[in-house]
Amino acid sequence: MDIKAIAVDIDGTLTDHNRVLSTRGMEALRRVQDRGTIVCLVSGNVLPIAYALSTYIGLDGPVVAENGGIVCHGTEVIELFDMELPRKALHRLQEEMEVKELFTNRWRRTEVAVDNSADLERMRELLEGWELTIERTGFAIHIMNVGHGKGAGVGRMAAILGLGAGEMAAFGDSDNDTSMFRRCAASVAVANASPAAKAAASYVSRKEHAEGVIEGLEELGLL
Repeated sequence: MDIKAIAVDIDGTLTDHNRVLSTRGMEALRRVQDRGTIVCLVSGNVLPIAYALSTYIGLDGPVVAENGGIVCHGTEVIELFDMELPRKALHRLQEEMEVKELFTNRWRRTEVAVDNSADLERMRELLEGWELTIERTGFAIHIMNVGHGKGAGVGRMAAILGLGAGEMAAFGDSDNDTSMFRRCAASVAVANASPAAKAAASYVSRKEHAEGVIEGLEELGLL
């Protein structure tokens, strides 16, 4: 397997459950890049945060943000979806139940995110029949257009880089990482990953969070 690029989730994968970044994990990604593999951050978070993190780690690969809704490569920002329907859906939910928007929604362009404490099943019930996907991660609930997901963002990232699925590997921990796992020839779920992420991955690490990423990189011969 000739892996030329990796797609790495941030929250819960490069960070611990408190969103504290691992310096060992960041250093490992730089070593992988120095050896010739393109390293791309893929996050449910907004582009300003994911872009800044990629910049300060010292990565050169494209950045995928908003669960695949936005792909940034150099100075080009590509929005794959829009938030008109997700925003209308949020207003509908707020008429019927307690739903708290995330602070970062002020920077979102393609989806809406709400606090993870909201009743997910009630949300899905109220929005039954809407052309939307409602997905929980370990840190938020995302309201997105159908087809929106990390897989779509990684697919566009691969097209930009001129790579096929067989040349990419993905690392993650949550249900929303499964669509990008399916886009890549190799996928690593860290030990703290959700059951769905573990089931979708080609390799499940014994270690958690960034230590699991390092283990996966070693398993793939990238470190």
